[in-house]
Amino acid sequence: MIRPAVLAAVLSFALVLPSDAHAAHRPSSRVRILDIAGNVRSAFSVATANQAGGFTVAIADLGTDGKPEIILGSGLGNAPEVLVLRQDGSRIGRFLAYAANAGMGINVAACDVDGDGSADIVTAPQRGGGPHIRAFDRLGNLKANFFAFDATDRSGVNLACGDVDADGKDEIVTLPAAGAEPLVRVWDVTASGAVMAQEFLALEPGDLRGVVGTVVDGRLVVSNAHASEVTVRTIAFASPATLIESTTMDLDVTGISGILTRDGKTALTSASDGKILDASGAEIMTVTGSPFGAVNAAAADLDGDGIEEWIVADGKPAFTDDDAAKTIVVDLSDQRLYAYEHGVLANTFLVSTAAKGWRTPVGKHSVLAKVPSVRYAGRGYDLGTMPYNLRIIPHIYIHPATWHSNFGHPMSHGCVNVALENAKWVYEWAAQGIPVEVRT
Repeated sequence: MIRPAVLAAVLSFALVLPSDAHAAHRPSSRVRILDIAGNVRSAFSVATANQAGGFTVAIADLGTDGKPEIILGSGLGNAPEVLVLRQDGSRIGRFLAYAANAGMGINVAACDVDGDGSADIVTAPQRGGGPHIRAFDRLGNLKANFFAFDATDRSGVNLACGDVDADGKDEIVTLPAAGAEPLVRVWDVTASGAVMAQEFLALEPGDLRGVVGTVVDGRLVVSNAHASEVTVRTIAFASPATLIESTTMDLDVTGISGILTRDGKTALTSASDGKILDASGAEIMTVTGSPFGAVNAAAADLDGDGIEEWIVADGKPAFTDDDAAKTIVVDLSDQRLYAYEHGVLANTFLVSTAAKGWRTPVGKHSVLAKVPSVRYAGRGYDLGTMPYNLRIIPHIYIHPATWHSNFGHPMSHGCVNVALENAKWVYEWAAQGIPVEVRT
């Protein structure tokens, strides 16, 4: 367990983050500990600036008490922060893996990258961040720092790690997220830095649906990410890498958020309906209560009884079936806007649509025009001139609202009210003519 006396290295990073004094006013995501049958043994909430960003999760004993800690990576719309928690959800430490304003979520993994007998924390940016991999010791001190792929790529990187060459230390395996070629790379962390030990295509050339994976008994098990027709492959880390087994199946999901091993068996987590599936696609369990359907999971024997529990965190709605280059979805029930690129979530944030007595028209629309400034005034009100306006229907806009901060609740006369920074983002991201769906 990390002791208070040695937490300075961790907590020094945390000082730039919002205080937990505001946590009661922030949304939260759930972490659940489930038994082998899927029964909830315990659960706790973790405050988040953007509930739809979810958390990624890893598990490792970071101390000397033999009790595994829960490691969370903050999701989209939050500072790229690592949280280290006890099994009851109380916080041991936290640190920023990247700059606070980096603007993307992070993936996390835990393994011993240098063979010193202690687990390390490995991080990678999700979509929107460069392929900048970092490994930290249990106190948040940086151990390794490298780019897994071309530094200009912004597709995101998924992670796996394990001892793939029986040298007594774990290697970092970097897997491209949706939007990039399925090129997997294996990295050795040395005293002088990270060295690429191997690279190979985990799926067919040109398959841009992303790769998730886990290391099992020195082999890599991978799956497509953004896919309902999912291929699961087992690959030996030989020279060259050797395909051992491949299975393709049709699943009623928008994608696979992750892949893990529990008691030696492979499991897939769904990005859309809370399901955890085995390697053949059969349902192991459905995790209920995740607000956006997606879940991320890890497994470990938390109580020392020889049986591994499931540790399941709420995930993000990473994928949609719409493969348009860019799409905006405004969900009236969630009071939330989603921006997708080729069916992959690029951003999401709370909005305010029509208040009682007014109407935000439901249906399929488009960005009719990008209007730099619009004055919002009418009988009995004058809200001034606003920048960053997307006209989606005559007289209906997606636009900033600086006169309130009650996003997540209906407030408007029919337009889609957005916080100023989010209005700027979606205005610059969107193109005239892209689809806009308003749904209930």
